[in-house]
Amino acid sequence: MCKEKQEASDIITSTHKHLIFVYGTLRQGQCNHRFFLDRSKFLGMAKTKKRYALYGDGVPCLSRIKAVSQVTGEVYSVDDATLLNLDRLEGHPDAYMREQAEVVLQDETELIAWIYFHDKAHGDLIESGDFLQKTPPRRRKRNV
Repeated sequence: MCKEKQEASDIITSTHKHLIFVYGTLRQGQCNHRFFLDRSKFLGMAKTKKRYALYGDGVPCLSRIKAVSQVTGEVYSVDDATLLNLDRLEGHPDAYMREQAEVVLQDETELIAWIYFHDKAHGDLIESGDFLQKTPPRRRKRNV
């Protein structure tokens, strides 16, 4: 019995692991988490070592232009296929740029992880640095 030849792109065999820091819709309980990180190894809650500016309405963006606050997120160990899928979601390198930066886990362990940056800020500044603690934009009172 002959085995059918499979395309190389159909075979996903990855021994490489990558650390990824997520700060928005990829975090646990958020809309993109279950599609991309459900099967990845969660390493813990973390903050960026440096201060950045986190903006967001429905979609967050992390900018290196201003040093506002440390950003809160989660660190995962992902395989090559997951990293590629995350790059597609984030539009790397055309929209978001994936770059390595230092993060600190809650137990003070320092790691270098991939982070998606978007320096063209859009949305409201999230001064706390935590996308899950963003405050809704203030609504103007309308004169009647």
